[in-house]
Amino acid sequence: MDGVQQWAEGVSYASCPPDEFCGRHEEREQLLALLPRAGEHGQAAMISGPPGIGKSSLLNWLAYDLQDRTNGPRSPVLRAEVFDLPGMIFSAFRELLKDLQGHAVSGRFRDLLGSEGLKEAVRYADDLLEKYAAPVEPVGLLPKAGEEIIGVFARSPEVGYDRVREAFEELLQELGRLMVGSGHIAAVLLDDVHLASRLDRRLLLDIIHDLPPGILLAFTCRAGDGVGPGYAAMREAVQNRGAPLVQLLGMRSHEIQEMGQRRFDLAISDATAALLEEAPGDPFSLMACFNTLRHRGLAPSAGNIGDLLAGGGDPAGLAFAALPEFRRVWAEELCVLNPPFPVPVMACMLDLQGTDVTLMMDRLQESTIFRRLPGGEYAFAHPLLQEHCRRKLSADAKITLNARAADCFERSMHRLTGRLHILLSLACHFFIAQDYAKAADLNLELGIRFYHREDYDTALVLTERAITSAEHLGDGALLAAAENQRDLVRQEMADLVGAVQ
Repeated sequence: MDGVQQWAEGVSYASCPPDEFCGRHEEREQLLALLPRAGEHGQAAMISGPPGIGKSSLLNWLAYDLQDRTNGPRSPVLRAEVFDLPGMIFSAFRELLKDLQGHAVSGRFRDLLGSEGLKEAVRYADDLLEKYAAPVEPVGLLPKAGEEIIGVFARSPEVGYDRVREAFEELLQELGRLMVGSGHIAAVLLDDVHLASRLDRRLLLDIIHDLPPGILLAFTCRAGDGVGPGYAAMREAVQNRGAPLVQLLGMRSHEIQEMGQRRFDLAISDATAALLEEAPGDPFSLMACFNTLRHRGLAPSAGNIGDLLAGGGDPAGLAFAALPEFRRVWAEELCVLNPPFPVPVMACMLDLQGTDVTLMMDRLQESTIFRRLPGGEYAFAHPLLQEHCRRKLSADAKITLNARAADCFERSMHRLTGRLHILLSLACHFFIAQDYAKAADLNLELGIRFYHREDYDTALVLTERAITSAEHLGDGALLAAAENQRDLVRQEMADLVGAVQ
């Protein structure tokens, strides 16, 4: 069992460590076959499938195989993850730039990526990305009255989308030139693109359209109900370019047996594997089954598995049932936060101070349901876990917890970075907590700025919150302003649809 990521609670629901990755041999070969083509003319690939099917784990394996595997290509990998907070314009692309900057100044790729031309291209692209987001990112936060907070916004700089796109494409051209000259490729990996803003999806599609030699772009996208129009557009763009669509389905019986042995030290019989292939089949559900068997001290027999499946419960529910009580309480308290979770806000939500905060972080590190992010923040180990917790909250609990979250953000404001994330979180928490006086102004203010930046999906969400808030407040002037703003947003969205058709 050396190296297997197991704790008292079981095996973590986070992306599978590459050295424990099981099955998916055809999909792996499909991705590796792209490398020669990426060196010749650039290559894109989209990994898709329903939630819990293993998309992030496959991307994790690809990153390891390209960059860290002994006797592997040893190619630089740039990685970023999109989180579920509408309005975080280009945040994932800025994370890619940070990754590239890190490679250029330290580590084994320093000589390969340390050219002045690339450094200048990174600086220029990062500057434009930052300026583009400036109209919706405050330059400061000042007290308005008592504990109430308002944003002080920068003036809109003259930076349009086309300049951002050109800068990022020029960066990739320079990066690709260095790769081709050295016999390498650079891999750009994006996870959970279905959560990206309209502008992020637009930039991604433009990049796919004209990838330079030496660049491999791979990204994951959830398929199925409720993913919006972005999935279909990206699938079409990838296929039109002749790039592969790697669709993940349920694991086959021999893959399930491999997973049981390597990740859980369980000997899965042919009959049990066949039952699991027929029933859940996706890695998340399989992990919930295997962790539950371990928690209950049951053998992985077809009968025991059949009893588990007969319960008909949500796999995430099985995952939580195997946790200690305090962990379930933590999950409920934190599920209303928008990832990534800042440590000061988490500590405030859990009413922890001093050494208890350090203990909290230690326990989170040992948890199967939380994971630590590269920047030091946290998130649920898998989105299905957070979605399950949110569904289970009562209406009163949602109000109470979101009010506490808003208060914690305000209390921790001076210790937090990422002002846009703070304001968008506050706008969401105020609204769900029914603090309509604060929600109305902040959502309306943010909505108009996203409108000016052509992120109409986010602008509409924020503006409709402002309308609802104004209705509850009985503020006719505010309601009229918000409804006028909503009509402007809807008109722009209709014009976009008309232009496409």
